[in-house]
Amino acid sequence: MELPRAIMRLRRNAVTFRSLLQDLGDMGRLARWTPAPHKWSLLIVANHLADEERDDFKVRLDHTLHKKGTAWPTIDPEGWVTSRDYAAQNYEDSVRRFLAERDRSIAWLEDLRTPDWGTTHDHPTLGTVSAGDLMAAWIDHDHQHMRQILNLLHESLCEETAPYNTSYAGEW
Repeated sequence: MELPRAIMRLRRNAVTFRSLLQDLGDMGRLARWTPAPHKWSLLIVANHLADEERDDFKVRLDHTLHKKGTAWPTIDPEGWVTSRDYAAQNYEDSVRRFLAERDRSIAWLEDLRTPDWGTTHDHPTLGTVSAGDLMAAWIDHDHQHMRQILNLLHESLCEETAPYNTSYAGEW
């Protein structure tokens, strides 16, 4: 894995997230909309992304590369939804917080010099995880949440425009 390419992907993903999540305008109600109870809203996704950016990927990659043999800090992404009260947060602030965390992550990555992507961490349940695995997962985590956001936007549109349907757009 080439570090400049990984950084470029994370930077490009941030542009996509900014486009999808910022400036909802009069559609601000969409930030808290969920397709069903216990499903995530855009607000919850934005807070999740911010906390994962700050407390997970960068921290665990740093530990793997620079603190060999030390335990990774504990995380609880599912639990944070309630323990950090994501649903009560301000949406615009949450999106800004994520994007600011992404900028800090990119700056941190740009300071790395020839990271050894083969350096590993032995996780008690995941087994051996390399720095390269973490970097690839970080990028793919973005892709998975982009898909989640697009699904929320699609489902919200279908609900909002009923009784009309979107089938003419095709299936994806």
